[in-house]
Amino acid sequence: MTQKARGLLAQVEEIAATLVGTVWERLPGYDQARMEVEDLTEVVAPNLTAVLSAVAERRALTEAELLSAAALGQRRAIQGVPIESLVASWHTAERALLERLAAAAGPSARGHDLAGLVQRLAALTDSMIDASTDAYRQTRSEAAAHLDQIATDLVSRLAGGEPLDPADVEERARLVGVPAQVPHRAAAIGMVEVTSPLALARAQKAVLDSLRPRLRSRVLVGSKGATTLLLLADAPGLDEALTRAARRPGIPPGLVLGLGEPRPRLGEAGGSCREALAALEAGLRMGADRVVIHFERVIPEVLLIGNPLDAGRLVDTVLTPLRPSPVLIETLRTYLACGLSVRLTAQHLSIHENTVSYRLRRILRLLDLDAPSRLLRPDVLLALRADELGQGRQEARLNDRGPE
Repeated sequence: MTQKARGLLAQVEEIAATLVGTVWERLPGYDQARMEVEDLTEVVAPNLTAVLSAVAERRALTEAELLSAAALGQRRAIQGVPIESLVASWHTAERALLERLAAAAGPSARGHDLAGLVQRLAALTDSMIDASTDAYRQTRSEAAAHLDQIATDLVSRLAGGEPLDPADVEERARLVGVPAQVPHRAAAIGMVEVTSPLALARAQKAVLDSLRPRLRSRVLVGSKGATTLLLLADAPGLDEALTRAARRPGIPPGLVLGLGEPRPRLGEAGGSCREALAALEAGLRMGADRVVIHFERVIPEVLLIGNPLDAGRLVDTVLTPLRPSPVLIETLRTYLACGLSVRLTAQHLSIHENTVSYRLRRILRLLDLDAPSRLLRPDVLLALRADELGQGRQEARLNDRGPE
């Protein structure tokens, strides 16, 4: 059998050509989309030679022969050939060699000789497969880590507002498998009270795990400061998918998703990142819980948060006359929320309607207004909203410091 194996070395080129025809465009990944047929042809013959030589010489594969198999696995990983196809190609080669050896031995071959040959060939093939698949997995792991870093950097740069070359953005997007020419929007993830970084990380992972199966393309994950940012290809139903993700079982209380408006292409999504961060901040200040906060619905709050000194002055100007009696501010807030209904306000505050009417008269007098409808003035509404967001308290703290 050793002599037969040595004899087949002269037929390696023929066996290789047959083997290429057996796997080309028959195994997933072995096609023109991922490689040239010459790329397959040039590696088959050397590997067949290595295996046949080891069989003929009754030895293990050399380090150089295993390195060749490892290089093959690395190359197939870069080309995107499924690992199952890589393994199947080795087993196809194993069967082809076994058939040739059995045919060369003829009917006179002894059974135990054939059994020993099968065992040696299987062991050698397994060694080649191990070398190839180990290199394949390592390459895929390194590539995935590299692509994740590219995605993270891209999101961070977009969120940072720095000018970006559209060609550079599109090239990075192509590398990570994201279509740059379709509309994208950003989502920011945060929690009202972060008890531990681990809890926030788990919540973010739960949101991503819920989102990924529902999206058509890869989610780009990055950060701005300590806040996680997601860039997603816009699609119908994205709002609903985010809402379901925020409310799925196991999501901790206080999780908030800020959602920016879509932009026509990925390279313009920096504005959506800033909107998502602003919407998240507004949601956190409002004490939102496991909800999606759309930027377009919190623009007044964003403006107040972004202008803390002006917001504080507004709160001070409008609400200072009411500060000595906190119940007046509570009554005013409830009265406006109840659509200027004395009856509903009394029910919500669990007090008599006459008490509500008395408090309203005091409020109108202190604010120098002549009718309840005047309480709907923009400055009053914005002052109450700024106070809810903590802007008034921030201004008060600044004033308490006195001159520096």
